[in-house]
Amino acid sequence: MARYILKRVVWSIVSLFVIITVTFFLMRMIPGGPFTGEKTLPEQILQNLNEKYGLNKPLAIQYFKYLNSLLHGDLGISMRNQGRTVNEIIAETFPVSAKVGILAIILSLLIGIPLGIWSAVHQGKWQDNLSMVIATIFITIPGFVLAVILMYIFGVKLQLVPIMGLDEPRSYILPVVTLAAYPISFIARLIRSSMLESLSQDYIRTARAKGLSDFIVIYKHALKNSLIPVVTYLGPLIAGILTGSFVVEKIFSIPGMGRFYVDSISNRDYSLVMGTTIFYAAFLILMNLIVDIIYVFIDPRIKLED
Repeated sequence: MARYILKRVVWSIVSLFVIITVTFFLMRMIPGGPFTGEKTLPEQILQNLNEKYGLNKPLAIQYFKYLNSLLHGDLGISMRNQGRTVNEIIAETFPVSAKVGILAIILSLLIGIPLGIWSAVHQGKWQDNLSMVIATIFITIPGFVLAVILMYIFGVKLQLVPIMGLDEPRSYILPVVTLAAYPISFIARLIRSSMLESLSQDYIRTARAKGLSDFIVIYKHALKNSLIPVVTYLGPLIAGILTGSFVVEKIFSIPGMGRFYVDSISNRDYSLVMGTTIFYAAFLILMNLIVDIIYVFIDPRIKLED
């Protein structure tokens, strides 16, 4: 296991290096810069700003200087949020996104897994058809459309919950439900498909022939193998949701990491774009590594050496 983990860590570092390099040069290839839109500023001030952030230096020097800062854990200073470092912004916004994301993931698992099991157990019946129709609807509806619908019905018309910010516990309801809608549907479909395959296996028929109850057969024997596809999906899901949904945070005015990322792109804040991209990429790589290790405990037939 140690050899496998070491190999994955090395490849993860290589992948992260490639992401850093590609992102750095792609941003510089886009015409304009962080301060090109400031037409009201005198030319001398623009030159001073470019000099302050090293934007007037050759691209290669900027690149290696940035890599050196990364090695010291410094993600740089935000070019559009004066006086704030990227480290400070991430430390402030990530917990906000993570809190909403954790609630959405918990809701996704609590509803998605039982819904998929319920659908598989009632294959071909109205329960199966109803659950899959609902799942398909929520998979096809874009997140921003669902967010607007929920805001209009429960926030504007019924006035049951706030629609902006996270000032009170009720404020979490709409963004959490919006974030969880797609994962619930996707997990339900994954579980249903895997459960149907597991329930047709010989070991399940043997368990039933021994007189085991349906509850034991389904939840102790069939479900364990059916969780493998869900675990695969959880890696990128957790990384994506915990680091902030760009659309959801923008719509609900949540001061999370996703919202800052969107603003940094539109403002061409090089430092903040790089910092948030690196943070997300590292988090995604870490989650995928954890998922691969979890495989062994779910299914001993899977060998890490392979």
